[in-house]
Amino acid sequence: MQINQLKEELKQHILLMDGAMGTYFNYLHPEDGEVELANLTHPEWIEEIHFEYIRNGARIIRTNTFAINHTMFSDETYENAIVAAIECANRAVFKANMQDIIYIAGSIGPIRMEPDHDRTDLLAEYKKICDCMLSHGIRIFVLETFSDVQLAKSIATYIKQSCKEHYASETFLQAQFSVNRMGYTLYGQSLDTLIKETEDCSYIDGFGLNCGIGAAHMNTLLEKAVFNKDIYLSVLPNAGYEQGLHGRHFLINNMNYYASAMETLLSKGVNLIGGCCGTTPAHIKSLATMLQTHQQPVSKETGMDHSDSDVLPAHNKFIEKLNQGEPVYVVEIDSPFNGNATKFLSGAKQLVDNDVDLITISDSPMAKARADAFQMGNYIAAQTGAHVMPHICCRDRNLIGLRSSMLGAHINGMRDMLIITGDPVTRDSRSTITGVFDMNSIRLMEYVRNMNEELFADDPFYYGGALNYAGVNIDSIANRMQKKMDAGCSYFLTQPVFSDSDIERIKELKAMTNAKIIVGLMPLVSHKNAMYMKNEMPGINVPDDIINQYYPEMSREEATDIAIRICVSIGEKLKGHVDGFYLMTPFNRVDIINAIICQLRQN
Repeated sequence: MQINQLKEELKQHILLMDGAMGTYFNYLHPEDGEVELANLTHPEWIEEIHFEYIRNGARIIRTNTFAINHTMFSDETYENAIVAAIECANRAVFKANMQDIIYIAGSIGPIRMEPDHDRTDLLAEYKKICDCMLSHGIRIFVLETFSDVQLAKSIATYIKQSCKEHYASETFLQAQFSVNRMGYTLYGQSLDTLIKETEDCSYIDGFGLNCGIGAAHMNTLLEKAVFNKDIYLSVLPNAGYEQGLHGRHFLINNMNYYASAMETLLSKGVNLIGGCCGTTPAHIKSLATMLQTHQQPVSKETGMDHSDSDVLPAHNKFIEKLNQGEPVYVVEIDSPFNGNATKFLSGAKQLVDNDVDLITISDSPMAKARADAFQMGNYIAAQTGAHVMPHICCRDRNLIGLRSSMLGAHINGMRDMLIITGDPVTRDSRSTITGVFDMNSIRLMEYVRNMNEELFADDPFYYGGALNYAGVNIDSIANRMQKKMDAGCSYFLTQPVFSDSDIERIKELKAMTNAKIIVGLMPLVSHKNAMYMKNEMPGINVPDDIINQYYPEMSREEATDIAIRICVSIGEKLKGHVDGFYLMTPFNRVDIINAIICQLRQN
């Protein structure tokens, strides 16, 4: 009954939600830590904040559960904190004794995704949160500050289905997203995509924006947004933008400006308004006063065509060759570790002369700094006309840096990337160097896929992934490959192959996934080099029958001949089973790589 009444009210009136809990709590109790902990330590404080918002006009209050997850609470206190938050909200509503219904919504915020996790890992925790809320009477949910619309859809689906199955009752779910001033989430999903995906999900009742931006920028973004459906729309902007001064952070706050900007937002067809970071009961009071003369929501513009562009993607000769079943040859050359690029450029020229399909440049492998892969890719492309593919790893750049690099690369004509998670920072460097790892390779692939859909539909990036084929559980390896392909991965480059068992593993993975696999070949150019690869490179299996072909006193020429012969022999065993070869250049010796390629082409 309450859900039907809420929906009817939202159609007839613009309802007022509460304002910020966290920033207001920190203003009132600056020395008392995270607001969610106060559910257990000082529940009377939380109850009083809820009561203040109700007294100043809020008709919907959100439980103090935004950040209740494993990052803050142990398993023993997890559910206790959620239950305590719901009880605080219930007591505040009882205390207010209002004639109008005060609705209580369960607030669910984003959980930080660790680099080696994916949506499946997070969804189990969200289900735990939802189950606890449902079992304690919550039927209205607000997903707040989300950046991933697919995750929001999964949570919404679970809530709706679970509530019907176990409680035979309806729920109401408002999905709210955080975007930057350009209208993109942290994962690169645009406002148009968020609207389209939300409208396509029957389990989501309303769409909204909160946090990240102020009312003025939210207004600018919604001016350009058109909806296909008359979905419930909520707007909960920040009071302003956070500023730093003398080591302290505060929000620029002009109450009159905020109220004026919020009034402008009402013309966008808003059904529900409230406040996010920096807002207080005073802000909510000003909105309540404004709503006395703006009670009924205006109609939204509908009918925007979200259909895909009719523009055909630009040609990519490497991808076309790969998809046509022709064997491709990809060669990796090391970017300079100093300011001298003479050998690097010379090697690139020799490879171009040999018509290699792609020159790839690693992104500071083993966490040792080398010249930037994107910039060196642009350098040799300009100097030689080479088709280049830089590696891009998640270790050294945050999402801002990653996006900036990719935008610059696209402007410079680069269309190919190898996306990897990246080697961790070595233990001896951790005191001075930190790994960023905002995301792992799969999530970065999803991010680039979003960029392709939003920005580069007619001329997209194509990207490959690394295949670490070694491991006990081949099903797990194949499953990770499938996740990468689902994220838009076009092909895989493997670690170097040396043994017959590795060859059989590659064949098996190819049969299981039907993926495009480009097999790694690495010439071992000396006995010392062979021993190093066998004993000091994890995940690479160099069998004794290969090691035994080398000896310490052998000449450079003898070692070169053996290296070429071994690589060609491995390549011949894999021909017809893989889609090409990925050759790693040892010590800038491009002559060896070209010799291997020539023999493989001839045979």
